[in-house]
Amino acid sequence: MVNRENNQLDTKSLRSYGIHGAFGLLMGVGAGYIILFILSMVTSLTTAYSLTIVGTFTLLIIYGLYGFYFGYIFGGQKRSRISRTFAAAGIFGGLVTAFLLAGEFIKIFGYFEPLFISMVFAGPILGFPKIKNMVIMTISSSLGAALGYGVDTSGQNLTVYLNSTLTQGVLFALFISIFFSLLAIGIAGASIAIGMYFTDGTAYIAREIPRFLKIIRGAGIVLTLILLLFSTLLFLEGEKYPTTDVSIDISSTDGNTTVLIPVILENGIVMEMYGKPAISGNAVTEIIDTDHGKAFKISGSGPIEIKMKQTGGWLARDPEANEKFNGFTLSTCNVTGFLGIHNPIDAWIYSEEDGTMFSLSIQRSDGMGRYKLITTQRKEKLIAGWQEVKFSVDDIMT
Repeated sequence: MVNRENNQLDTKSLRSYGIHGAFGLLMGVGAGYIILFILSMVTSLTTAYSLTIVGTFTLLIIYGLYGFYFGYIFGGQKRSRISRTFAAAGIFGGLVTAFLLAGEFIKIFGYFEPLFISMVFAGPILGFPKIKNMVIMTISSSLGAALGYGVDTSGQNLTVYLNSTLTQGVLFALFISIFFSLLAIGIAGASIAIGMYFTDGTAYIAREIPRFLKIIRGAGIVLTLILLLFSTLLFLEGEKYPTTDVSIDISSTDGNTTVLIPVILENGIVMEMYGKPAISGNAVTEIIDTDHGKAFKISGSGPIEIKMKQTGGWLARDPEANEKFNGFTLSTCNVTGFLGIHNPIDAWIYSEEDGTMFSLSIQRSDGMGRYKLITTQRKEKLIAGWQEVKFSVDDIMT
């Protein structure tokens, strides 16, 4: 606690606040999100109204349990007031968060982002009515939300990296994801509690925790672990880094052949994979400039197969993921982006010889089961010179 006589911190009490704050939020999250899951199974969450009601009720459960636990331990005679204040904060934070989501002022891409967002708006309510306390709680809640969000996002990014790059990394990725999520929730809960430590009127002597409260706390934390286990398994099943795969087949029975085909441009830049193609057969490649734009020049003889793959650094839950997924172009094609494109397109192809057989397949994956396919409609028989070749464009969800 704050020593009123020498103005020094009682680090033991401060540590106790932080630990119990972390436990309180972990307990609340487990119960709240399980109830959210049950309600989503039995109700239709297709309207803004239903989402608002269910989301706000979930946050009410989370903050209410947190306040009950925290108030019982540290509130003394004021524990009922603390519990009511936390419940009110949950309702207010939930309503504001729901309003921002319904109005599309914000977007969420993670399980706990609504919780972290609500904390920013719950802070002033937790410190009400004193201005000083409102400022303290707003700062501590916002700081906890920012730190929690940062830790949770870092854990998800690390999890996706492990899941995308290690062939046997699922168990390690599972552990990392759960650990970082627990840490993120714990930091957020501890930050709120530390803010309460510095507000006026909060008792600074911890009570002995009764057995029933230990049972409730343990059950809530177990529910949180179960929630994280199943949500992480679903996350690992679907989320990886996005990839771009290109496959090219060329064959000529008349000796040497040279073709110029379009390359994929991201933000006007040729993708790196064109500099390191995997070539089967006798061929050499390079990027050149032509009157129709940049092109991938392939020179060789006999049957040639070229495969390329590049892994992206953005995730499907990225706010700009859809734009990045569809925002590429083909260098010898007039299409400026592939968002909403489903009809066949034309691209310029060049061949030095008549009769060269050619096919091209491009597959873009967002890492969560969505694919963009651009392929030649058949094995094309090229003529000498420039020609327009038709490509099919398809979106696939798996």
